[in-house]
Amino acid sequence: MKNVVLQGNRSFAVWLLLVGSVVCSAALDAASSEQPETKSTAASALERGYSLQENDDPAFALKPTQPLSAAKQNRNDALSWFMAGRLLETRNEPAKALIAYRKAVAIDPTVIEVYRHLVPLEFRLDEVGAAVRSAAKAVELDPNEYELLQMLAAQAAITGKLPDAIKYLEQAIKSPRIVRESVEFVMLSKSLGILYSTTGQVDKAADSYEIIFDALAKPEKYKLDLRAKAKLLADQQTSYEKIGQVFLDAKRIELASAAFELAAKSGRAGAGNLSYNRARILLLSEKPDEALTELQKYFDKERTSKGRDAYQLLADILSKLNRSDELIAKLEGLAAKDAHNIALQYFLAERLVSANEFDKAKSIYETALQNGGDASGYIGLAQIYRKLQKSDELLDLLGRSLQRLGPEGLVQLEEKVLKTLNEDPKLVDSLMAAGRTQAKLEPSQLSFEKSYLLAGIAKVCERTDDAVEFYRHAIKLVKDRGNDRLLALYREFGNTLVQGKRYADAVALYREALADRKLADSKADLYSMLSRTQVLDGDPAGAIESVREALKLEPGDLGHLFDEAWIYSHSRQWDQAIPRFEKLLADNADNKRAQRLFQFSLSNIYVQKGEIRKGEEILEKVFESDPDDTQLNNDLGYLWADQGKNLDKAEQMIRKALAAEPDNGAYLDSLGWVLFKLGKYEDAIGPLEQAVKKNTGGDATLWDHLADVQLKRMQLDKAVEAWQKALLSAEADKYPDPQLIERLKDKLKQHAPQSNSLKLAPPGSP
Repeated sequence: MKNVVLQGNRSFAVWLLLVGSVVCSAALDAASSEQPETKSTAASALERGYSLQENDDPAFALKPTQPLSAAKQNRNDALSWFMAGRLLETRNEPAKALIAYRKAVAIDPTVIEVYRHLVPLEFRLDEVGAAVRSAAKAVELDPNEYELLQMLAAQAAITGKLPDAIKYLEQAIKSPRIVRESVEFVMLSKSLGILYSTTGQVDKAADSYEIIFDALAKPEKYKLDLRAKAKLLADQQTSYEKIGQVFLDAKRIELASAAFELAAKSGRAGAGNLSYNRARILLLSEKPDEALTELQKYFDKERTSKGRDAYQLLADILSKLNRSDELIAKLEGLAAKDAHNIALQYFLAERLVSANEFDKAKSIYETALQNGGDASGYIGLAQIYRKLQKSDELLDLLGRSLQRLGPEGLVQLEEKVLKTLNEDPKLVDSLMAAGRTQAKLEPSQLSFEKSYLLAGIAKVCERTDDAVEFYRHAIKLVKDRGNDRLLALYREFGNTLVQGKRYADAVALYREALADRKLADSKADLYSMLSRTQVLDGDPAGAIESVREALKLEPGDLGHLFDEAWIYSHSRQWDQAIPRFEKLLADNADNKRAQRLFQFSLSNIYVQKGEIRKGEEILEKVFESDPDDTQLNNDLGYLWADQGKNLDKAEQMIRKALAAEPDNGAYLDSLGWVLFKLGKYEDAIGPLEQAVKKNTGGDATLWDHLADVQLKRMQLDKAVEAWQKALLSAEADKYPDPQLIERLKDKLKQHAPQSNSLKLAPPGSP
């Protein structure tokens, strides 16, 4: 190749190809060695020229008479890095390709083509957070990037954010780049249909499934080949039977009937299932007699695939026929023939309970539990004992369930039985009395499991004295069961005392644990628990001493180092806390989770010190890299709200945080406060009233916010009461905030004389 002399009138495309090749070569070198000096490397390559073969004369880049603008130069540099990334991918060097793509978007973040390759590569290399941020940036640049929208939807679905997944897919399917009658359109409809069905949006689900149904009927219309059609039909989510169920849920009876008939012809659905589905159609078609006949075919085949839904359908049909009084007899007849059908047995037991036939229901549950059973059996039997107020039997059953149920079953038991016991204080009293009686028997009948459950029930019902009694009994019984269980029990017991604000008792408990020889290997953990409790009890010096004992046992442990910094922060010793958190940040640059915790802590310190802008800047910097973090959205949104700025954005952020944690008292307070700042006083009152009931800490500020809103709503007496509670809480704080106390006193001085409410209420009262 001879030396090329480029003329000024040569096309820009030719120039770009040449320059791109030279700079791309430099970019490849830089990416391979991970050199940061991009421009100097590229410049030296341009000076050397570029040769395709070793003996060719080098070609030099065009030096235009009019220099490129900065924007065009950036675009060219970004293109070079992009080309380097593409070549590195073809060489199977994904990590180096990733470096090149990221340098491309760092130089020019507006080149959409780079994102099309960067995002899949980030997902492939398991850099999910970065991939989501890159994809979000790309769809901001081009809202019609349906492939990237699909990736965002998939990730949102994986993390359980189904509304976000639906939003992304709805945007994707509207892209003008998707041909409406194409395989891509069908597959997007499938994804949307599944999500709509999962979230209970029956009409939207049916709309999406109509497209799938049409594609299966007319595959040539959507260019659906035989393999793709077979794959759809083999998928349980898009089989004819599933399509029929979706149509039936949306009461599209003709379509449902057609889908079920095709399911029958395909041989993919059993005859019993089809009888069940036909019975549903007949009931919706106001033909209950025929529906009953068809459903009986399902029962005759002793099918169980529809679970309790089949028996509920029987109940619905008999109700339509005004024959509900026949239900129990029919269920008993079915159960006699199918004794191992647990769904049927439980459904029958529930109906017997509703009819107050407790002995029959109890017998069914007990038989099921003797044969193995599951959480539903324990829950059903517990409900019977609860209705009959049989506390001894209920306590024994709960103790048995704790021994036999796995983690998932225990979660169900807690949700459906234990957490609802506080609605029945008489039964709770009776359970506690039963526990005490069993403990006094010789030999004692109060097992560890029963004692532990009673302590947990007392904790849920905020009966701290009862919790202390039964945790003590459980500790005594568990001494010989292993150190791991004993340590966990002390931790849970201590947390219960802290929750009840009995800090001195918690300190004494952890000192007792430290003296227990069986926990000698757990001293570092115990010193850590002790230190956190001591600072809450107003003893920061003792807390520092304890955490340093933990560090002697486990030098350099990140948790203990954080505890040390936090103790100084919580006790308002800012000058000691700040350098420690800064060192933790510097020493743990690769630990993203820890970094976030340290950044939040530093921000909070600066805000507490009154250096609000410093605290705000920390959060704003983090927000740039992770705008979806729940706590970050709340904390930054609250800071903005408190200053009365960016209020609309602050409200959006706080609502985003609250959507992720709807019961978080701090987030509820933030929402109420931003609504107050926006002048939406009627909307603000609800979240603030919920926040003070949560009693999450910082009670004085929460009551102060509530009072401010009540004043705006012309509820002076209530406002004064709330300020009184705020003042009592602020003055009772182990580390009082003098500015807050002074502000509360000023408000009471101004408004209390005009109010009829002069009685001081204890902090935390409703």
